[in-house]
Amino acid sequence: MNKIDRIKNISPDEFRAEYVAKRKPVIIEDATKNWKALEKWTPKFWSENYENKIVEVDNKRYSLAQIIDLSLNSNENNPAPYYRNIRIAHEYPELVPDISPESEFCLPNYFLHKVFTPLRTSLFAYGQYELFIGGRGRSFPYLHYDVPGADTFIHQIAGEKELILFSPEDSKYLYPKTGAEFNVSAISDIENVSLEQFPLFQNATMIKIKLSAGDSVYFPSGWWHTAKMLSFSISIGIDVANQYNWKTVEGFLNKKAKAKLSFLSPVFLMYIKLGKQIAR
Repeated sequence: MNKIDRIKNISPDEFRAEYVAKRKPVIIEDATKNWKALEKWTPKFWSENYENKIVEVDNKRYSLAQIIDLSLNSNENNPAPYYRNIRIAHEYPELVPDISPESEFCLPNYFLHKVFTPLRTSLFAYGQYELFIGGRGRSFPYLHYDVPGADTFIHQIAGEKELILFSPEDSKYLYPKTGAEFNVSAISDIENVSLEQFPLFQNATMIKIKLSAGDSVYFPSGWWHTAKMLSFSISIGIDVANQYNWKTVEGFLNKKAKAKLSFLSPVFLMYIKLGKQIAR
């Protein structure tokens, strides 16, 4: 596979049968067509409504108005700070109606059940929408596949973003780190890879796609990805766990828990297993 489908006017049931069940990534052009955010979340909206909100990016403090201004003037030689992985329900709960109702393409999602509420915090996503605001030339800092091993949707709200994808089958060519960061590649710059240092990378198949405002991309558990802004960009992402990928999610969390929680990992994994029985 070196490209993925682009679809619209398909029902959620047809989408699940053709793509989710078959574990195929796809771009959906109309998954969020009724969201207010597509018209409302302009740079002016963010600057005017959150002008004095102080945020931290890469250990440096900015006002959100500064982030927006820097992102609008960002370029390849001087890319703006990347305001990313922000849990909307915690930082901007008043904006949740703008991305409601939940897109039916993202359902079912076991993580939305109240049994998993303890995991939906300001530190962990687990079914929460995460906000990303960046400017032209800024890239996501590393190649990875998502915690918690679930399927991923990225909804482009404003501007354009390039997404770089690799199939799970290419994992052996992407030099995964060891320990708790097993889902992160040791390759720091995916567009300028040293084949002397990472010779197996030449066997990997890179897929590049462009997301414009209103587009959504779906990719299954274990797909490696990173992103680069082609213009001022606002997007949101969400992880989805359901009957199609739960075994993969459990395997991921088992590995992550053993690496990070040590002797507490059996308790956490028991909670995950029981939670799934309740949520499904």
